[in-house]
Amino acid sequence: MVKLLDIGVKTEYASRALALLAQAGEGAIVTVKDLAKQGDISVHFLYSIFDSLERHGLVHSHKGRVRGFALARPAEEISFLDILQAVEGQFEKARCFLDRRDVCRADRPCAWHHTWHLLRDTVERELNKITLDQIANNNAPWKRLKEAISNTPK
Repeated sequence: MVKLLDIGVKTEYASRALALLAQAGEGAIVTVKDLAKQGDISVHFLYSIFDSLERHGLVHSHKGRVRGFALARPAEEISFLDILQAVEGQFEKARCFLDRRDVCRADRPCAWHHTWHLLRDTVERELNKITLDQIANNNAPWKRLKEAISNTPK
């Protein structure tokens, strides 16, 4: 099966943990340990993810009596693209779709060049429209899975 956009587990866990942080309310400070427990995520793996999220300005760490992380800006101002790029990196745009060894350039385009650039730009634009607020509040898949498991007869 060909996957149009293969998003890694780091992005999945980052989205889940940030959604839980957003659901805690604006200004809430939550520990990674609590987020990991709520989201069924490895604590150590989530710490490394939160390091990236903090470096990219999506969360702030709080030290002292109240420890944990808070969103650096409102959930409706954080896009899925922000999350994806914070943990996975920028989209690779230079490589040719037909031969990844080559740099695709407008002055010597391959047959796919213009279509590939259009698709990448469209994907970025659409991912930028999806907000953390929407992820947190619109029927999150991990919530549906938990509900299905808890409703299964034992």
